[in-house]
Amino acid sequence: MKTHFGLIGKHLSHSFSKEIHEHFTNSNYDLIELDEISQFMSDKKFTGVNVTIPYKKDVIPFLDELSEEARAIGVVNTILNSKGKLIGYNTDYFGLKSLCNYHNISVDNKKVLILGNGSTARTIEYYCNQNNTNKITVAARHPRANQIHLNALNTLDYDIIFNATPVGMYPNILAHLPIKFSNNTPVSVVVDVIYNPLKSTLLREAEQYNVKTVNGLYMLVMQAIKAIEIFHNKTISLDHINHYYKRLLKSRYNIVLIGMPMSGKSLYGKKLSNLINMKLVDIDQEIEKKESIPVPKIFEDKGENYFRNIESKVVLHYAKEHNYVISCGGGVITSVQNIDALRSNGIVIFIDTPLSMLKRFCSKNRPLLKDNKSLEILYNKRYNTYINAADIVIKKDTLDVDIILNKMVVALNEYTSIEWT
Repeated sequence: MKTHFGLIGKHLSHSFSKEIHEHFTNSNYDLIELDEISQFMSDKKFTGVNVTIPYKKDVIPFLDELSEEARAIGVVNTILNSKGKLIGYNTDYFGLKSLCNYHNISVDNKKVLILGNGSTARTIEYYCNQNNTNKITVAARHPRANQIHLNALNTLDYDIIFNATPVGMYPNILAHLPIKFSNNTPVSVVVDVIYNPLKSTLLREAEQYNVKTVNGLYMLVMQAIKAIEIFHNKTISLDHINHYYKRLLKSRYNIVLIGMPMSGKSLYGKKLSNLINMKLVDIDQEIEKKESIPVPKIFEDKGENYFRNIESKVVLHYAKEHNYVISCGGGVITSVQNIDALRSNGIVIFIDTPLSMLKRFCSKNRPLLKDNKSLEILYNKRYNTYINAADIVIKKDTLDVDIILNKMVVALNEYTSIEWT
């Protein structure tokens, strides 16, 4: 059977390419997982395909012609079958160039560190060489000549870091590179070509030191656009592309609600998900489904450590998902790993309910709350952790649900217009 358009690779379940290509064309786009490529390439039963890991170099011997970039880089990610003649392109180069332009990143006269030495790293290195980079250092787990080992990065004396390794990519969103930022780091920008999750561990760590961070989603979109132009001999306006990109980005992040018990996370989660048309998950309810008993009973029968362990597993599962409003239990923030996972795709909102208001609703049915004194102790113990974990803080200064909900929507719009574009 002939495939007109598609993506070939080994593991493609996380790919966004089908969605992007089918949005801009009227053609079906297939995800084709292959254990080897020789038969597929020899048969030539396709009009145009994109190529991803691990075949970006393996396809070259089957091609009749290479574009200038593909020949210079030695990597192909797009193949056009022109009446039986296979022509290879590197549209990743175009995607990277577009990403740097969109985010105002200049490598001119900069010291650049590239993490990884695979196909994408070669594209980044070529781009830097084409744009007057002062110095390029390549670090990898298996360094070649003139490269260094990742573990040798004791100091980060660079202006820009590009990550071209898959470390931190879905589903292993908590995996991290041996990179240590510091308060006086000269690094101004970190670009991670990973786009799932939206914020890799590397980007989350860099953010803590006020470093500008950029994920690879715009690069993915723009390399696809270039491939579409090659496949279909058409041009697409930048306004159309950028509008689509922002819509795609919005569909990929979660909204995470944290706060003290009785701060209204479940209520606001339900209303917010309905209002902005996102799926809803309540972590405590998911735990109760999993254990088939109420949360207080889990604490009573099996203890808090058992509960926290189950809670972390449920949190990690939903942290990898997209387009959810995630209502968290009050103690989620007691685990650094939980917050790290939730931030990988999520905007974290702290519903900051004053202690005086919480005392009016203090419930003895909460596992860790016996009375107002225990509530006060828990509040004081956790408050700064909530603040530090939050991207947005919503002061709950009224019991009017609509007013608080409106505050959330306004704050989200402001945040996403600045941080997630």
